[in-house]
Amino acid sequence: MEGSNILKRLDNDKLIDVVKNYKRYGYDAEIRDYAIKLLEERGWSIEDLKTFGYWENSNYEEALMQYKAYCRNSLIAVCVLILSLCMLAPIYLVFVFMAYRNVCKFYQALGRKEEATFSFDLCWHVLLFFYLKEKMKEELKGIR
Repeated sequence: MEGSNILKRLDNDKLIDVVKNYKRYGYDAEIRDYAIKLLEERGWSIEDLKTFGYWENSNYEEALMQYKAYCRNSLIAVCVLILSLCMLAPIYLVFVFMAYRNVCKFYQALGRKEEATFSFDLCWHVLLFFYLKEKMKEELKGIR
């Protein structure tokens, strides 16, 4: 193992840090095990490491677990959003088309054609809904 010479030169505090935070530093279990072996040679037992809280970094473990859960849940949320949009888009388009036909027939019933030929952009449908609703309501009041 190439890191063994480096680990041998470390003092006990640094070896304890390697044992406790090996995942945070990106070390594998082999390096951690070697650091434990060196500490045992220097008079530290595994029970001592566990007793003093040097066996693992529980804050890091909890944060890592929450990070993985966040990534999983966020990915699921994005997938659900995309699937929902894909499934609802055709239904939305059908009702937008039906609403456009209703506007055309509404103005046709009033004997006007100029309003029926407006550009009906799908992106603006939500905003046009409120505008047309109020405008048509006003037009209805004017019918005798």
